[in-house]
Amino acid sequence: MNRYFLVLLILIFIFLDISYAEDVYVKLIPEEVVSNGEIIKFNITVENIPKIGDIKDEDYLKIEDGGCRGVGIIINYSDHLKPYGFNWSDICKKEKLKSYEFKDGTFRLEISFDNPIEEDFCIGEIMFIPVKEGETQLNLSGSVSSALGYKYDGVNEYFDYYTKTYKKYPNTKFFGAKVVIKGINATNTTMKLKEDVGDIETSSSSTIVNRIYVTPNVKEPEVVIKEINITEYQPVVNVVIEKKSSFKFLGFNLLSGILAGVLFGLIMSRFKII
Repeated sequence: MNRYFLVLLILIFIFLDISYAEDVYVKLIPEEVVSNGEIIKFNITVENIPKIGDIKDEDYLKIEDGGCRGVGIIINYSDHLKPYGFNWSDICKKEKLKSYEFKDGTFRLEISFDNPIEEDFCIGEIMFIPVKEGETQLNLSGSVSSALGYKYDGVNEYFDYYTKTYKKYPNTKFFGAKVVIKGINATNTTMKLKEDVGDIETSSSSTIVNRIYVTPNVKEPEVVIKEINITEYQPVVNVVIEKKSSFKFLGFNLLSGILAGVLFGLIMSRFKII
């Protein structure tokens, strides 16, 4: 009887392990830091990303998905800590669409990758200065999107080619960290607390970036946009139209208006004389 119970228990653990392994992880590493006044540092990592092709929908939409196209991170920290700065990892430095900011006890980060990532990677290193003794927790949340822009949230579905059934996209689990502060050192040193390299708009299912600027020159004072065609898989498009006037062109308009007024006055006075 005990043997059967042991086998059943092992099978349960195996099943739980398989289910857990399907999740995408976003972590702060290490899980705990003890500081006597030193700068506190954590790496932000994304792990267990599905390979492109692991998610297949060949019968319905005929797609293959997976990988990591974008990441959004929120870290809440208490008044035990003062933000010191953030450094992008080598894999993220080259990306053009990314931003981060420390503000009101919250660190926010967003990044979109030109080419989806299919392996574990580090986003960067976040750093704090201890300012009050005690224990505090860094709470981590956010979202991770696939190559096609779907969130790994355990809600979106795809048609599995092998089982011929609908399955959910993997979920994303977030792991924060604990900080134990046993001493503090008075310092006002602070690195850059904000960076905004690109605009990233996120929806409940996708992360797509489009930015269009229209700037007329002096020869074309009017800009008429009849149609903009942008084709993406389930597009979420933001169009920013920026119109800049030329000082020279405005001066020309003003001069033309004055001359037209003078000419009109002369014509009217001539008619009165006649």
